[in-house]
Amino acid sequence: MSERFLEIARQEIESELNSLQEIFRLCTTDQQLYERIKDIEKHLHKIKGLAPMMGEEKIGRLAKISDSITKQVMKQGMIDGSYDVISDSIHMMYEFFNCKSDKEIEDFERKVKKVLPKILDDE
Repeated sequence: MSERFLEIARQEIESELNSLQEIFRLCTTDQQLYERIKDIEKHLHKIKGLAPMMGEEKIGRLAKISDSITKQVMKQGMIDGSYDVISDSIHMMYEFFNCKSDKEIEDFERKVKKVLPKILDDE
């Protein structure tokens, strides 16, 4: 990848993460998440595509899981626990993006399996 592409992609991911953080400042429940799900999915989908191309595998994986959750919410309506899981995912993506974390995402995946057991099976 060219340096210019990586720079633009990084700016795009930062913009998408900032937009998601703004949504989640106003959105604090599963019901509110459901009401904003199309906007949230749009941002996550973009991150899901860009992050792996820039070598940001953890961010891409978190975005993929969260994107799967948003698609389920769009299909079946509000899902209990979806807000907490996606909110945690966005927080982790932001930390990884800003090099403030070297965590692995297995704990997050275990949480997803516990709270929303079918999500990871459907990927």
